[in-house]
Amino acid sequence: MIRAGKFGLSHVRGNVLGRSSLVRVCSIPVSQVRFQSQVPADKPDEAKLAGLSDGQVDEWLKVIGSLEEEFSQHDYNPATSLAPGKQSRINILEKAMELNKPSVEPTQEQIAEWETLKSVPIPKRHDPVLQHVTNMIMRHGKRERAEKILSRALYIVFCQTRKDPVKVLKESLDILAPLMVIKTFKTGVAKATVVPVPLNQRQRFRLAWKWIVESCAKRSSSDFPVRLGEELVSVYNGNSSGFEKRDSIHKTAIAHRAYINLK
Repeated sequence: MIRAGKFGLSHVRGNVLGRSSLVRVCSIPVSQVRFQSQVPADKPDEAKLAGLSDGQVDEWLKVIGSLEEEFSQHDYNPATSLAPGKQSRINILEKAMELNKPSVEPTQEQIAEWETLKSVPIPKRHDPVLQHVTNMIMRHGKRERAEKILSRALYIVFCQTRKDPVKVLKESLDILAPLMVIKTFKTGVAKATVVPVPLNQRQRFRLAWKWIVESCAKRSSSDFPVRLGEELVSVYNGNSSGFEKRDSIHKTAIAHRAYINLK
């Protein structure tokens, strides 16, 4: 009995099929082989079957064994697994895609632009200022929503200024942020002392962002990213109402600068 496996004729049981019958089956053309449990003996041509030698039959069985071993070790791929011996086993789909790839050559303008951009440093993947601003916008842990709001606001900044929006954001926060705040300390007597206290960068940016958000509420747009972008442009141009708060803090700090050492 000859069994038809997944990939064709898998193996032959020698105790059922003899040498002469095996020679008869091996000479059947591939196009005429039917994957059935039995092969009729009267179908093949006896004259053609008699032409195969024992060596050819052994070689045929050896090739089937090598195919069985290869299919058991690797996945079956019709494009490469059944390629002839003299032909290199390649993936037909990948080869066709490689041949259809268009050959694109850069123009002189693109080459000139590349030469000018060679010296520009690659921006950092994570900017600490942008992360700080995103954290101040974020509510209830929805970081993606906060990032989307900031991205839309920066796009509006770019559309109105035609400059790098990240640099505009950093400059706006830096010029609006106060250098110090006023804190009241008890001296143990009836009168308390007002002492100016310097701030680090994160504290300065937090105060500046708080004033920017407060000024956004006074704008007419119903979309928060639009109001935020317009306020950032206003701060960058020096027209925001937050400068009055900054100047007020600085005036009070200058008036009480004599008490700085009391802290």
